[in-house]
Amino acid sequence: MARWATGERTVAFLVERGRLEAIRAIDPVAAASTAVERAERRLRTAAAGLELGDIDGAYAEAYDAYRMAAEALLVRQGLRSTGGEGSHVTVEDAVSAQFGRHVEQFAKPTFERLRRTRHSAQYFDPSSPPLGVADAEWALEKSSGAVAGVRELLTVDPPGRFVLD
Repeated sequence: MARWATGERTVAFLVERGRLEAIRAIDPVAAASTAVERAERRLRTAAAGLELGDIDGAYAEAYDAYRMAAEALLVRQGLRSTGGEGSHVTVEDAVSAQFGRHVEQFAKPTFERLRRTRHSAQYFDPSSPPLGVADAEWALEKSSGAVAGVRELLTVDPPGRFVLD
């Protein structure tokens, strides 16, 4: 299976900079499926948090589900973020560049808004405006769409392993 051509230069750049690395000793199909299942569970946790009135928690959990779905696409390619500072931005850059046109929820502005707002939901800052129910509902909607989109893409037109030069 060929590597995903869209966004190839972005991924190659991230690999060259040590922000993405290959995962060789895995079954990428099974690993991606597991990652999507984790994302689906996290979505249910986010929805439950919102029902309980935990707006910040629901938003943060919805973002986690969204990121896990994005990571499922990378895992399917035999890639992962190297971790540390900027690892979420790395996932954002790689997935938005490659899959933003196929899974509309992964468009760069949406990914960035979710990631930045999640930071304020996760790390209390009294100078930041509080999140509202509408914010958490928006995050859940985008995350649900992303998880469903990834599930469909992995079924219909999955990316192959990204072959590093």
